[in-house]
Amino acid sequence: AGKEACPFVEDSFSRFLSQSNMYGLCQAGEQELLAATLKGKVVCFRYQDLQQKIRPVAKEVQFTYIPVDAEIVSIDAFNKSSPNRGLVVGITFIKDSGDKATPFLNIYCDYEPGSEFNLESIAQSCLNLELQFTPFQLYHTEVQCENGCSETVFLLSGHDQRIHLYKENASLHQFEEQPVERLFPELQELPSNVLWLDVLSIPGGRRLSAFGCQNGCVGLALVDQTGPEIVQSWRVQQDSPISTVLLFPLHSQAEPADPERAGETGGDGMDEQHRFDPWILLCPNVSTFPM
Repeated sequence: AGKEACPFVEDSFSRFLSQSNMYGLCQAGEQELLAATLKGKVVCFRYQDLQQKIRPVAKEVQFTYIPVDAEIVSIDAFNKSSPNRGLVVGITFIKDSGDKATPFLNIYCDYEPGSEFNLESIAQSCLNLELQFTPFQLYHTEVQCENGCSETVFLLSGHDQRIHLYKENASLHQFEEQPVERLFPELQELPSNVLWLDVLSIPGGRRLSAFGCQNGCVGLALVDQTGPEIVQSWRVQQDSPISTVLLFPLHSQAEPADPERAGETGGDGMDEQHRFDPWILLCPNVSTFPM
């Protein structure tokens, strides 16, 4: 058989004035990407319908409270969990004033009705937080709260060998740092600085949390979110820093439902049609660990 041509073609090309890093790209909403450069610039990429043609558009977004001498470290964004509405953008940066480098976390969110998803408006509504540590990856994930509702929070890793949790205080219209062990007991007592974190919700009200560390340690935990309580945890030592960890499901082909076996579950109480085998993909070691 002949070799099939790659179905992907280059659609557009944009040049940055300075380089970015592995924490500098995120999805914003449903149809936009944000790319942050080290020199403090943020560019929004999206497709726009112009004269009945879909065209790529790249436009710089002017986020407030980012000094001209700042170096952006990481960026992340998420849509608030239902029933709340709005897009939230987080940017970490380091301001170098010559004699001292000061790290910050800016969280952007517009509470004005009608502007909750307007990126230009959101970029002007900033909560500026000075940090006591050098930031690394800024990550978001959804958690189950004590009242039974779901909420999306920021998780920020730092050079202090900790993961910091930032949760919205809806009554005050701002985000506040809270002890990470309350919602993520698996992310305390870390062996080294975490370079990459990934969290995956799985059936049965559980989640898998994986992290890769600067000292080569890879951690994985299975957590019951109703506690939250750690069900089981594993750690593997590699011989180099772990730049990326990724959790993803391998779905098996669903078989037609058998009326005589309707309602049957496995030993863990999960319906057979909702089973899958999560794996971890590690880079640059390119190792896989089946669960």
